[in-house]
Amino acid sequence: MAMFGLRYLPESLAYGGMSLLGQLSFLCSKRRQGYALKFLRQAYPDERTDKELLSLARRATGNFLKVSMDMLRVHRVLREGSLPKYVDDLESIRENMPGGPALVVSGHLGSWEVGAISMAHAHEEAHVVARTFKNPLLQDFLENSRRAAGLHVHSRRGGIRGLARALKNGAVGIQAVDQNQRLRGVFVPFFGKIASTERAAATLALRRGYPVVVAFCPRVGRGFRFRFEIAKVIQPQRTPNVTDISEAVEQLVVEINSVLEEAIRRYPEQYLWIHDRYRTQPDKQAAGVTNQAQLETLQADPETA
Repeated sequence: MAMFGLRYLPESLAYGGMSLLGQLSFLCSKRRQGYALKFLRQAYPDERTDKELLSLARRATGNFLKVSMDMLRVHRVLREGSLPKYVDDLESIRENMPGGPALVVSGHLGSWEVGAISMAHAHEEAHVVARTFKNPLLQDFLENSRRAAGLHVHSRRGGIRGLARALKNGAVGIQAVDQNQRLRGVFVPFFGKIASTERAAATLALRRGYPVVVAFCPRVGRGFRFRFEIAKVIQPQRTPNVTDISEAVEQLVVEINSVLEEAIRRYPEQYLWIHDRYRTQPDKQAAGVTNQAQLETLQADPETA
């Protein structure tokens, strides 16, 4: 409830307070510091000291809390119809997007909430796979905000089915693909180390021939101001044959990860470093089970997988 009250504070106070809260929570959590240091050492080998890396992670955790404030502030901005005032290049999104249905993939960089809403605003409708919140008040508030922007949210559990149906009807789909996949991920490098990576979006794109758009919405300054960036548009060749698609999925995910890495290096203080990105690692037995699960899913239509 305290967060709802913060949205009525002056912007500098609200965002400064959330940043401070995020940085304090980082300093008080050895677990988060451990995750961040492991991740950052992989991203910046031999480039920075542990002290420098922890300082970067502390500031980035402040940005993570600012995204919570973005979720609250964007509701008022949408009601006022003033989103273009706060997102640079918003009006150019449609011009730079491929025609027809497309899959937009991103990561937890900048403000992923404002990025998804910006995409929905530009196209009047978009569909995203995202987690739901346990707090019913917060969940209802966010659903109303997202719906007002034309953003339809599908739960992470089974949400790819709804995304597939929306794309089949010509819509734009959105998914964050930068977090550890405990089950049924594809093992590919991320900052040089094998990581279990989301492959549903790549599979869907290859099965249906949808273009994949890698995009981000980094924060400009310290408050509610952003710039929407389309980093790359990938045009995968349609690969409906199950015997060919496994390698194609891996290649596409590797390419997406490469673009993600480049963007993260541009805005490292705005990335979610406190995630345990390398938690799930392959071994002979687990890899065999995972590959079999992938094969069974790829044989099915994405709408029923």
